[in-house]
Amino acid sequence: MAKIPAPKSLVVLGGGIAGHAIAYRLKHLFAVTLVDPKTYLEVPMAAPRLLVDPDALQARIPYAHFLDGVTVVQGRATGLTDGSVAIAPAQGGTATLPFDFAVIATGSRYADPLIKAAAPTEAERAAEIAVAHARHARARTVVIVGGGAVGVETAGEFLDALPEVKVVLVDPGPALLPQAPSRFSGWATQFLTKRGVELILGDRVASPGLGEQPVGGVVTTASGRTIPADAVVWATGVKVATEFVSASWPDSVEPDGRVRTDPFLRVEGHPSVFVVGDATNLPESRMAVIAGLHVKAVVASLTALGAKRPERVRLKPYKVQRPGEGTGKLMLVTLGRRAGLSSLPFGQFRARVFAKIKGEDMLVGRVRKDIGLDPA
Repeated sequence: MAKIPAPKSLVVLGGGIAGHAIAYRLKHLFAVTLVDPKTYLEVPMAAPRLLVDPDALQARIPYAHFLDGVTVVQGRATGLTDGSVAIAPAQGGTATLPFDFAVIATGSRYADPLIKAAAPTEAERAAEIAVAHARHARARTVVIVGGGAVGVETAGEFLDALPEVKVVLVDPGPALLPQAPSRFSGWATQFLTKRGVELILGDRVASPGLGEQPVGGVVTTASGRTIPADAVVWATGVKVATEFVSASWPDSVEPDGRVRTDPFLRVEGHPSVFVVGDATNLPESRMAVIAGLHVKAVVASLTALGAKRPERVRLKPYKVQRPGEGTGKLMLVTLGRRAGLSSLPFGQFRARVFAKIKGEDMLVGRVRKDIGLDPA
């Protein structure tokens, strides 16, 4: 009787919107190990709503609830070779994990960890959100720093859930949503200002410091303007979490931290290591829909590699989704629960029917359904 070969090993670094999906979809084909500093997935699109309504969504999902058969290591990657990854486990010490294949899905982090979960456990994250919500609920004025999609969505959530709180949105650029489709900036500006949001554009917050809360109830801008404020939400200060790649393969990383990616979503020069999501250097929007396409492509490639000898596999190149072209046109920006902006292949819209795609539950139900859980 022929001996059944042991499954090949796959290490997924990061359990965010792309990493968790790759681990889930390949857990029956590979011996999968997921490395993440947290014990849970939090759907990142949900953060703006959780800041104003912590119990609105079942957005935090322990890895143990859907990654049966996967070894989950709580810790951080500190270095890479073409066949192993060095780990700093949460409990201390060091470890080395060998692999046949690996996926870098470490994504990015914000200056304010409220915007993207970084707390080690679900309980710590829930407590962090509860403290922030209490601060927001008793505030007279909240300053949101950053006029990109996260800042605009957070402003919309305050208007819905905490309408008595005055919202001031500050951004150094001349307009909101600079990376969005052409009509979004004007629409968002009109919507927010009509409902009382004060926009301060072309200026930046000088005090408090990045990621900090105001002292003495005042926020000061670089131009010298003072804003009475009880809380600050920092929807800015994004940094790619790829320091361990830079430390190991500096020639494979751009100055901004993004990893140079070959046509098959592998690290250039390192064919056993794939890279997805925010960590790639591809000229694409940093959105969940694009990360989903990365997942689809990498899962297809690894499925082929896991079933055959790698030298016999001919991989299919990934098609880059440039902004404004094809799938690169897709974008959904919520303005609270009942309004939003939608860019689809056939046009840009403010229609409520399209806004509901994301606004109803910030895509939490879709993520839960994709990993076999009740979407409620």
